[in-house]
Amino acid sequence: MEPSELTPAEFDGVRRNRYRPRLPWRRIGFVVLVAALIAGAYFWRQKVRADELRERIRAQHAEQVAPVLDELAATRAELESKALDAKSGAANRLVDAAVRLSALHDKEMVYLQVRAPELASEEGLHTAVRAERKDAIGACLGLELTPLSALSEVPEVLTVKWLGRVDDTNDMQRLSVREEQLTRAIERELPALKERVPVDYFLLLVVQGKSRLRDPVDVFLWDLAQDKLVLRSRTENRGRLITVRSQIGPKADSAKAAGDPIAIADCSIAAHIKAQLGEPTMDLATPD
Repeated sequence: MEPSELTPAEFDGVRRNRYRPRLPWRRIGFVVLVAALIAGAYFWRQKVRADELRERIRAQHAEQVAPVLDELAATRAELESKALDAKSGAANRLVDAAVRLSALHDKEMVYLQVRAPELASEEGLHTAVRAERKDAIGACLGLELTPLSALSEVPEVLTVKWLGRVDDTNDMQRLSVREEQLTRAIERELPALKERVPVDYFLLLVVQGKSRLRDPVDVFLWDLAQDKLVLRSRTENRGRLITVRSQIGPKADSAKAAGDPIAIADCSIAAHIKAQLGEPTMDLATPD
């Protein structure tokens, strides 16, 4: 009888590396879970605090800034509407002026000079307003005129667009900085905006051509408190000008007119407005 063939023995249990320590997975999982809960609670608390700060910023803007911006926007829309309506006819009929020039020195007056073609559309008017051509009308009248474009010039930190950026972050430090920026702007910038409204009068000059040196100019003056057109007339540059100046109100730099044809034209137009509003002037035409 032949002996049976021998086969190697096999281990039928679970193989383990006795030299590698066993990891405490339950404890690790517990620690990770606790850490995740702590981190979640921290970030949730940060968001709650950030939301509270955001609401405080919005409330400050809504209470102190928004009413001024709304009034500026409403006034700007009203004056633009009046300017667009002025295109309907030439100002060749004099409206009885119920106000004298001397009564305008302490009033808030907004001013705009445009060319007639620019009143063909709202877009054209807005382009003209943004262009804000410099002239000597205010100086020659002896009045402080606020350009219509100033009603749109709002410091960025006070705008609604800036306010929307508070949603960009939950970082308390950044939000605190923005709150401080808004508070500082309210203290330093907002008073100047408040002074622009309400507007008492709106003076509009419409040049019926390319240049007020050669073309007729229509003059419109509205009393906004009464919503009444108090002056509508047409004038043109007469050339040389001698004015009898009133000493009421801000000092006018009429010396600029000497030798400057544009300034001379502006002062000639201003002399017409003065005469219509009851202030004596002397207008001498340039010899042909």
